[in-house]
Order: sequence, then structure tokens, then C-alpha cells
Amino acid sequence: MGADVTMTNRRNGNPDANRGRKGLTLVEVVIAISMLTLVTLGLANFIRTFQRSTSDTSMMALASDLAMARIETVKGVRVYANILTTYGNTTETFATVPYKGFTRTTKSVRCSGCPTATNDYITVTVSVTGNNLPKAVTKTTAIAAF
Repeated sequence: MGADVTMTNRRNGNPDANRGRKGLTLVEVVIAISMLTLVTLGLANFIRTFQRSTSDTSMMALASDLAMARIETVKGVRVYANILTTYGNTTETFATVPYKGFTRTTKSVRCSGCPTATNDYITVTVSVTGNNLPKAVTKTTAIAAF
């Protein structure tokens, strides 16, 4: 039966009637290009957002390192009274890599109104800003008299 159909189509002047369709229509090509464009734009937006997020996280980590380094330095001071004189209100800006552009501010405040000498302590707060940080990185510790 299949041979009769082929013969009939060839007799009617249509030799390609039973062959599969070849190629794409113009509408299909336009739709495919539109879809590819949307996917590419979405991917570009994702990459931009990811890069910004990665950069912010890296800067926040460096700022946190600077703050913690100062906190550890202050904790290592052996003479309690020297904490206020040395780190009472200091600011330093870094000019070398990897901390270039960061500013670190250290403030030390002795407990005011502490009822007795056994409640004597100093609160040390370190803030790091700069390098387009979304917000300042702040670390605080309390150091008791010893």
C-alpha cells in the first residue's frame, strides 16, 4: 500500500511529498533568537549580581580581619591603665595592599558610675569603614581590670 501512495504522488508531480520537512520557518527562528536573548540577559544580570556580592563579601572579610586584629592587640595590653591612653580614640587609614582604602577607628571607654573597683571595666569598640563597604564593620569587647 505504501508503494502505491508513492507512485501516485510522483505521478501527480510532487516527488518530495513523503520526505521529512527540512529547516526551520522564519517564525521558529525569531522565537528561538528571542528566547536565547532573554536567557543571555538573565545570565548577565546573575553574573553582575554574583560579582558584586562576592566583592562585598571579600571587603567585609578584610574589614573584619582588621577589626579583630585591633581587638586582639588591645586584649594583649598588660597594663590596664594603658588601654585608655593608647587606644582611647585612635584612627588610622591604610595605604598598603590588601587593606588599602580602609579606615580603622578604635574607641575605648571606661565604665562610668561603676559602684566598686571590682566592677571596673573598659569597653573597646573598633569600626572599620572604606572601600565601598555597604556598612561599617564593628567589633566590641569588654576588658575587666585585673
